[in-house]
Amino acid sequence: MGWFRLYTGNRLDILAKKLAEVIRPPLASPLDTEVILVQSRGMERWLSLQLARELGICANCRFPFPNAFVEEIFRCVVPGVPECSVFDPEYAPWRVMEVLPDLLGAPGFESLARYLDEPLHSLKWVQLAARIAETFDHYLVYRPDMITRWDSGEEG
Repeated sequence: MGWFRLYTGNRLDILAKKLAEVIRPPLASPLDTEVILVQSRGMERWLSLQLARELGICANCRFPFPNAFVEEIFRCVVPGVPECSVFDPEYAPWRVMEVLPDLLGAPGFESLARYLDEPLHSLKWVQLAARIAETFDHYLVYRPDMITRWDSGEEG
């Protein structure tokens, strides 16, 4: 049986030491994996080094992002949930490129239409779509309340 523990703080070194204390006792089975949610690959790397420093080794730990972890849980509990999300950062730029041409004629998109005055799928289009997708991904992580308001039509 797994446990969910949440520790918050603004001192990462103290949080890393607390995490080392929590995972120091061995799991019930040597084949079980510690799951530690992180927000970035840099945090994963730093945290694994801190755990290795505290424990002597950092092994059999998995560091998924929160969204990936939640999707994994949904796939275990709800049958038929697709392997990859439509919001997956790898696919989101292509979804943005799919809708962007239709938006360029809408009011408020004039400067963007001038900027993208090149053939569809040129480097500019791809780079802009990737940037927009990345921005929306950041909004989903850091400003979900704003996304909810946009979705309900409260903010334009």
